[in-house]
Amino acid sequence: MKISVAMATYNGARFLEEQLASLAAQTRLPDELVVGDDASTDRTPEILERFSRTAAFPVRIYRNDRNGGFSDNFLNTARRCSGDWIAFCDQDDVWLPHKLATLKRYTELPGRQVLAVTHNAHVVDESLAHSGLHYHNVRKTTICSGRKLPYIWVASGFTMMFRADLVSSIPYEARGPDPNIPNVGLGHDVWISRLARILGDVVILPDDLALYRRHALTTSAFLTGGNQQIKNSRKLYHRIRQVAALGANSFKGHSHAAYHQARAFGHLAREPSLAEWRGQFLGAEAAYAALSKWLLMRSRIYVERKLHLRMWHLAKVLLKGGYMRFNCYSILNAKKIIRDIVFDVAIAFYGPR
Repeated sequence: MKISVAMATYNGARFLEEQLASLAAQTRLPDELVVGDDASTDRTPEILERFSRTAAFPVRIYRNDRNGGFSDNFLNTARRCSGDWIAFCDQDDVWLPHKLATLKRYTELPGRQVLAVTHNAHVVDESLAHSGLHYHNVRKTTICSGRKLPYIWVASGFTMMFRADLVSSIPYEARGPDPNIPNVGLGHDVWISRLARILGDVVILPDDLALYRRHALTTSAFLTGGNQQIKNSRKLYHRIRQVAALGANSFKGHSHAAYHQARAFGHLAREPSLAEWRGQFLGAEAAYAALSKWLLMRSRIYVERKLHLRMWHLAKVLLKGGYMRFNCYSILNAKKIIRDIVFDVAIAFYGPR
């Protein structure tokens, strides 16, 4: 089995050498490193070229003429890989030595069609000091049919290794918009997670196999932004009001994204070259269309100013059963289901006035 590492870079000189060193220190070396550099203006290309001359595995570097964004860069770079399996690689993290060796053990399991394997990570600061937090904070190995995962389940790109035909055989250009970033395509990790979820099996490991570095220049929002501000609010009442202010737009955005996701899967279902997965894509088209409608319905709880209207929309949302259906109820998701319901009930009682 051949494993490729797909790395996306952009002005990453500050931390890049540590990440490259961690790739070279893997107990199971990658069979190749393919890099897509998104028009860096710092020393990133120089660092990559120098590493390519000493690495114990082939390194191929592609320089984009213009900055097209990290999501397309990752997917384009993955498409250039020649391996049977591909691991996304951020430029500023550090992989622990046994990462690839551990993931490889779960790629071929009897009676399973594993399409993706993901893992936990230590959350660290820019100097690699441990924060005490874990990401994703999974506590036991889970091997499941992906369709038992929540509809909006996502494995962060740096934690995943996936089968190459998810990018080589399935076109990603019409994957739909990102619900959080205007005019940007759906995240590379969201797209691959959803494909793996609907087409096969996913393995989720509790092993901490990387150091997830959080710093001022990072592009993702973990531990930052609105959610953390809400958590820092001292009074529950104020937290609920803050959630109400943010919730309507958030649910509308996710509803819009789910609508486009349904259209994308419908298009793939009608591609002759993807006939073997037609049934799965048609099922996903119907499921994400229903999710879109349910999220739009849920947004009404957060925007209505009159109590009786919020209660009316809450009743409709509860009767539709989406909390359990779209979270694909299991013991692992019970807490999330309860939390979502409690928050929506609180919004219905104490939301906008």
